[in-house]
Amino acid sequence: HHFEDNYTDQKKVNKVLTDNESHMPGIKRDIIKKNEDSSREFNIKFTFESSNSVKKNFRLLSNFKKIDRFNPSLVEATIISKDINGVVLKTLFRDCVLFFCRDMLMYESILSYCIDDYHCVIDAEVIPNVKSPIKSGQTSWTIKSSKNIDSSQIDYHSSFSANISLPPFFGESIFKKTINRNLVFLKDTIAKY
Repeated sequence: HHFEDNYTDQKKVNKVLTDNESHMPGIKRDIIKKNEDSSREFNIKFTFESSNSVKKNFRLLSNFKKIDRFNPSLVEATIISKDINGVVLKTLFRDCVLFFCRDMLMYESILSYCIDDYHCVIDAEVIPNVKSPIKSGQTSWTIKSSKNIDSSQIDYHSSFSANISLPPFFGESIFKKTINRNLVFLKDTIAKY
């Protein structure tokens, strides 16, 4: 009987966490799906308005040497190579769920360009690497002018597959909250530049 009480309490806590996640600001969709091989699929969309111009936000977000200032989980970003076709970036993330922290490397090929003064894009594709738990994925930043010509709207979409283990019960929920915290941090921090 004691086990059933704990199980019921856990279900209530999970329901509260799930209900709270649906009210997180900014995130349109935040999905983590666990696969049979215990890898996870992530699909995150986030949109926000910025008082910065399209070009200013593009310069800030494509300055990969200083990109860590916009993500508290990002420890280090290293440009592996840079040429006319784009940038190859190695990033080191430190993510903590409860007391469990892990460092995670990611390698990406990034192409950054502006279509015109009112529309810029940063597209990144994961480069699989034995040192990285991220098997595949794509991230896209679309920066477009807002109704106010001096401001912009930033659309972020990231979809990737990774071999990441999370602690039971609260692990996935806390990981989602970390993703949301990092995106809200970006929104708040980019406005200060």
